[in-house]
Amino acid sequence: MPPAVSTGPPSMRRRRGEARTYDFRRPVRLAREHAHLLRVAMQTFGRQSTTVLTTSLRAVCQLGAPRIEELSYDEFLSSMRDQAVCAVLSLDPWPGKALLTFDLTTLLTMIDHQLGGPGSERQPDRPLTDIEQALVRQLLARLLNELAYALEPIAKNVHPQLLALEADARFVQAAASTDPVVVATMDLSVGQRESQVSLCMPYAMLAPALELATHQDNGDANRRRSVAAAQTQQRLTDVDVAVTVRFEPVRMSSQAIGRLGVGDVITFPHRTTTPLAVTSASTVFAHAIPGASGRKLAVLIVSGR
Repeated sequence: MPPAVSTGPPSMRRRRGEARTYDFRRPVRLAREHAHLLRVAMQTFGRQSTTVLTTSLRAVCQLGAPRIEELSYDEFLSSMRDQAVCAVLSLDPWPGKALLTFDLTTLLTMIDHQLGGPGSERQPDRPLTDIEQALVRQLLARLLNELAYALEPIAKNVHPQLLALEADARFVQAAASTDPVVVATMDLSVGQRESQVSLCMPYAMLAPALELATHQDNGDANRRRSVAAAQTQQRLTDVDVAVTVRFEPVRMSSQAIGRLGVGDVITFPHRTTTPLAVTSASTVFAHAIPGASGRKLAVLIVSGR
């Protein structure tokens, strides 16, 4: 089971090495490579959104690293806080709806910054007004542009659109209660205010695009490996190697070797009818008979290894 994917609600997650809940009626569907693609996309979305929020609100903002989880839709709704605003999105041409969820107090703090306020932690406990919703929509439009850019490695020409802002996600029927969804949760800080942002996408929406992206990545990787192998083979064929032609070796005692002098003759056991061994790096790869080529000594290859 991919270690980056959780099969239970956030409250049931455990640290590495500890027991965690696993529902055998709902096996994990999100493959490791698919989780990696989503994580990279959400990291890009976080980096781009950090810049957008900081420049738009004129306050230091940070959208942190994502945590990718696979839950049922009912588990996702159960894990949401009471004070949450849900942006209902379409991701054309992908089917279905996605949910981008923010903390209500954080949204009010962001609106405070937009209007030149200090972004105080003390915000009213009420739903967004029509004017506040209009300001949130403008900000979300910029964030959705960054989401489209972040999803390009998975699928080209994805166009996120804001369909509605809902104060209660339970009224949004983005999937059946038991359908699997993929949730990317990121820590959001706006000035001193810290909260979380979650992007929930039905697995049925993501699966075709993830499969296609994985196959494309595998094809590109195979092509890169083939090109690298061909280049390596070409470079190896151009490398100069030392080749030696040798007779059969003769064994001599160390005493006999010590007595050798100029003019002494060493008799080899190599017969004149036996081919010489052609070697490279102590490996015999051919046999040859001695001869001459012009004024140079040469051998004639008579057999392979």
